[in-house]
Amino acid sequence: MKKAKKTRAIIVAVLVLVFGLSVSGYAEQKVYKWKMQASYPVGTSVTMHGVEWAKAIENITNGRLKVEILPPGAMCDVKDIVSYLEKGVFDCAVTYGGFYTGLIPETDLEIGLPQGHRSWDEVWDAMYNRGLGEIIREAYAEHNIVWYPCAADCYYHFNTNFPVSKLDDLKGKKIRALGVYGKYVQKLGCSVVVVPGAEMYMAMKLGTIDGAIYGATGLQDIKFHEVVKYYTLPTAAQIALSLLINKNSLEKLPPDLRKIVEVGTRYILEDTSNRYITECKDSLNKSVNMGSVEICQLPEEEMTKMRALVKPIWDELAAKSPRMTKGVDILKKQMRDLGRPMD
Repeated sequence: MKKAKKTRAIIVAVLVLVFGLSVSGYAEQKVYKWKMQASYPVGTSVTMHGVEWAKAIENITNGRLKVEILPPGAMCDVKDIVSYLEKGVFDCAVTYGGFYTGLIPETDLEIGLPQGHRSWDEVWDAMYNRGLGEIIREAYAEHNIVWYPCAADCYYHFNTNFPVSKLDDLKGKKIRALGVYGKYVQKLGCSVVVVPGAEMYMAMKLGTIDGAIYGATGLQDIKFHEVVKYYTLPTAAQIALSLLINKNSLEKLPPDLRKIVEVGTRYILEDTSNRYITECKDSLNKSVNMGSVEICQLPEEEMTKMRALVKPIWDELAAKSPRMTKGVDILKKQMRDLGRPMD
């Protein structure tokens, strides 16, 4: 924790120097107040991105921009966050793109395709070096939204109440999954159930679902280890979350504050992303060590079968639009470069 605080302090100091801010000159200037709608409960690792971003922004601006974090459902249902944000009902949001694939197909590229990225540095490379981020940013811009990626779990796979040692174990099971991962579990013979993160615990406890595609942080931060017995590895992907900002809200800020948000957000989220990945690993380890959860390790022959089942999903996504084709092509090229071809 001390290390994390030190890192955030360094980021704040660097940003102050970069933007040439004169803290002493802030005292009499106008204070701007934003509202952020969260899609997961406050206190979870997902919402941590929003909480820490808000703290850093307030700190860097010496209190000139304050952000209030609203719990799920405060302003709208999770599934409506993008639609409400587009209209300016609130100013920003921290959420998961998988909720919005029907409205913005490119969110499937954002969250991470099954059997694609395995680490955050691979995601970062695709977003900032290979042009994938520009494609996703363009899609959100059509909805009056500025988009920033941030890391989610490095372990993102099946949380179940039954062991998974082979793909046949999944057939006929009711699995919570969002976005492209709904197609993923269907290919593996499961029934898809869409359940918001805040409702998964009770859905699992009541038997509404037999399992969920969800990050390992959930084992501890929403106490999912109390209602699941098994976690399946290897991971399906290193997935990503998003911090979204209403374009009008951003443009209403004075130039210096707007520059801080536009440029500083990327670097603040790099810090919180590394913290999230650490929390993911710690959550799984703690759940196993306390005897609450067992790890199911799929053998390589089962993973070979899985990759063969997943390849058509990538091609189906690419066929949705020229922009999706370009995005999937970027990912296929990257996978070839990494020695894990998906074409």
